[in-house]
Amino acid sequence: MQKKAAALTAAGWIAFATLRTAKAQDTPPPEPTPVPVTTEAAEPEQKEKVAFRPIESNRIIVLPSVDVAPQGTLELMVTHRFTTPLQDGNIKNFFTLDEGNEWGFGLWYSPLKNLSVGMFRSSLNISMDIYEVGAQYEFPKCAGFAASLRVGEDWRTDDAAVPPKSSFFTQAILSYSFGQYVRVTAVPTYLQRTNGGTQTYSSTPSDFFRPPPTHDPTCQPIGDGSVVQCNGFYRPVWNVPVGASIALTHSITIHGEVIPRLSRFDAAGTGWAVTVEKSLLRHRFAFFAGNQRFTTVDQYTVGIHPNQKASNVYIGFNLYRAWKLM
Repeated sequence: MQKKAAALTAAGWIAFATLRTAKAQDTPPPEPTPVPVTTEAAEPEQKEKVAFRPIESNRIIVLPSVDVAPQGTLELMVTHRFTTPLQDGNIKNFFTLDEGNEWGFGLWYSPLKNLSVGMFRSSLNISMDIYEVGAQYEFPKCAGFAASLRVGEDWRTDDAAVPPKSSFFTQAILSYSFGQYVRVTAVPTYLQRTNGGTQTYSSTPSDFFRPPPTHDPTCQPIGDGSVVQCNGFYRPVWNVPVGASIALTHSITIHGEVIPRLSRFDAAGTGWAVTVEKSLLRHRFAFFAGNQRFTTVDQYTVGIHPNQKASNVYIGFNLYRAWKLM
């Protein structure tokens, strides 16, 4: 009797549970409360991506870059070169770091789209304290090709500078980018007159003495006439320096430049320079090594300055900073 009662009780509970389940399935679920959708939430914010950081800054190393900073950008560049060749470095002079240095300061501004104007001042002792002013316009890019035109003037303000003390220059900057990480640049350059500095030559050339350059009208005999002194301002100069930039990572780039030697201007050799650059937002620091110390067009266009040795290697750095004013 007890077993029969237990069986009836279990059957009743099963039937009750079945009815509850069926009723729950038949009842539709309540509709969710609608959430008001605003226009701002429905349409994601669209921000224009400005590619501020190119693979190069205002300059590759000393050659101008094809890039012009965005409109309203103020740029500052500081160049630093130690004056003693790396070959003469030792523990006494802290591997040339104790032997003095020379600086360059540049400031540029982009008042209009694709246009930059500014100046650069070089303190190199043998460069005659040059001020360089210039303007650069960047043309629209076409696939991987880019081009800019730069014009300017160099003024030699040192008291020892012999007139004429200025030189006009123009540079066509032509580049091609292989993808996003490699760029090669050629800079065909016309210079009104180069700054060669004061040189002395023997009027009786031999295996050890070169003849004075016949194209320099400033060459004059001194003393008994056995020595000829030239102030080094020559006829117009044409040359085509080249540069390359390779981005190893998103913030580390290697730059290289070669400036061919112009033997007819008595250049000491081909100029070259290499930098390893670390970039942050609107800030770059590049470690420099090379035989080309000069940073103005009237100095570097012929190759290595006649007063220098092509075998010398100098170290230094370039420091770049930019501010967005507009």
